[in-house]
Amino acid sequence: MKRQERRLPVALLLLFVLCVSPQKTTVSWCVVSDAEEQKCLNMAANATARNIRGTLLCVRGHNPRDCMVKIKNGTADAASMFADDIYAAGLCHGLDVAAGESYNGVDGISYYVVAMARRSTAELSLLEMHERSSCHPGIRTTVGWTVPIGYLVNTSQISVGEQCNFPRVVGDFFGYSCVPGVKDPEHDPRGNNPRNLCEACIGDDNDRHICANNPRERHYGEAGALRCVAENLGDVAFVKHTTVFENMDGKNQESWALDLELEDLKLLCPDGTEAFLHEHERCHLAAVPANAVVVRTEDKCRVWKYLERLQNVFGNATEGFNMFSSAGYGESNLLFSDSTRHLHRILGNYISWLGPTYTTMLQAFERGVLCTCG
Repeated sequence: MKRQERRLPVALLLLFVLCVSPQKTTVSWCVVSDAEEQKCLNMAANATARNIRGTLLCVRGHNPRDCMVKIKNGTADAASMFADDIYAAGLCHGLDVAAGESYNGVDGISYYVVAMARRSTAELSLLEMHERSSCHPGIRTTVGWTVPIGYLVNTSQISVGEQCNFPRVVGDFFGYSCVPGVKDPEHDPRGNNPRNLCEACIGDDNDRHICANNPRERHYGEAGALRCVAENLGDVAFVKHTTVFENMDGKNQESWALDLELEDLKLLCPDGTEAFLHEHERCHLAAVPANAVVVRTEDKCRVWKYLERLQNVFGNATEGFNMFSSAGYGESNLLFSDSTRHLHRILGNYISWLGPTYTTMLQAFERGVLCTCG
């Protein structure tokens, strides 16, 4: 009897061929700011000085979307991106991921998006949020927009038509909210976004800059969204699971935070139940994946090997250049997140990296993403 041949899956065979084939050793990195470009140039110079095999070039892009286009057409080879941009890079441009950032927590997970409310607020359920009030860190943010609005779409609480007009349907759904930036010309060029999406905002101490997409609006950002709920101006705040702990025990000296008690707050779960604050791993809207390095599929192995050589020398450096530190550049999270402990190789595709819960949220925005793919 003839023995049956065992064949490698085509994808693994292709990866094997790419990894053993002779490849060019230059990696072009797409950067989006002066500070990021300077760090990239410093990393290239330090790599050369330490005789690390390969050459790093720094290519300037206008923004992550521009970097996607550059990577697709070969003007650049790689760039580190947030989860939302990874999804757009894969969906719009057929790109993939080569390496992911790892922090102190579980590999592949950056944080959990949770819905936080006052424990005293009765009869509150994520399955029945119509005409309730909501507090969001900002417009078009992962925590304050993509995840919670994706949840509402996926639970059929709101429905978005062909016009991709998410602000209008969100304004029709909630009674009032604070969504900083929703009325900015960048996000509301025609001035049609609902005003009730700013009614839970309070501006600065002089009642100016109401609903501004910056800290002058005191309900801006995750701390601001938490404050919005703490001060009883909203029923629910969409924040990271770490937000409340980052604003307690004297870490935030504002009066609203000094009065905050853990037992005063609760989590609202996607199934309509409630949970304690420490139960975020079972009670969250989405587990947001860590940042990852976006590449063309054929360059996954080549870029990973170069990054591996870099981090072997500069990943845990206590003196001189450290690839995971942005100290001295005037900005944070340049090239990689400053909280990165190491990079690890991604063998699967971008969908497997993003994970099921987060991908489900993003699919609610797929028509909106496609609207901007061009």
